[in-house]
Amino acid sequence: MHSLFILSVMLSTAVAAPFGLVAKRPLDDRDWTRSKRDGCPAYLTEGQYEFPHYMTQVSKSEPNLAFGPQYNGIFTPNDVSTVFSFDIPESRANDTCTLQFIFPRQEQLKTSSYAYEGTGTFVFTGYNPGNCPGPQTTYNNQPGNGPFPQFPPIHMEPGYAYTIDVGPCSVGAGTCVAGMTSTNDTYFSYFQDKDSCPIGIYTSYS
Repeated sequence: MHSLFILSVMLSTAVAAPFGLVAKRPLDDRDWTRSKRDGCPAYLTEGQYEFPHYMTQVSKSEPNLAFGPQYNGIFTPNDVSTVFSFDIPESRANDTCTLQFIFPRQEQLKTSSYAYEGTGTFVFTGYNPGNCPGPQTTYNNQPGNGPFPQFPPIHMEPGYAYTIDVGPCSVGAGTCVAGMTSTNDTYFSYFQDKDSCPIGIYTSYS
């Protein structure tokens, strides 16, 4: 997820073809509070979400380069994209999975930071469930696309939480769901952080 994220990704947890952004919520300061002590958001409930279990980049200009495991999401116009992978436990087969990208303003973060320049257009492309990226993943050998069309481009900018997709977890339960986020007009680099105020892509359960 206009390409960013995933966030990529994630897509493949839906049973119906995605047709656009599900929701966009402002990260108002009054909502960005888990406690007065840490000033962090209540969007992620402990034990009810998945942090990406694997992240890497792929590059159109260096299609055989394997970046290996990464901790940052990096996106450059028409070149570098980020691949995200989530492991969905079998125990979540009866739950609903929500793919979301949390993109706070810099002053709302505690231990992370980002660089963002451009129009903010991101595209998410889902892989087939069970096709997991790894250390040898490159642009030329990335996992195969899933059964659903590429997500329409969305606009993402700081200060919002974006719901990318909602669907039954049964599609990927017991294996991984993964995808790629790309962009054609934006440089975006951030440290995926969950231990303090979060930023990045997550799958939550309900």
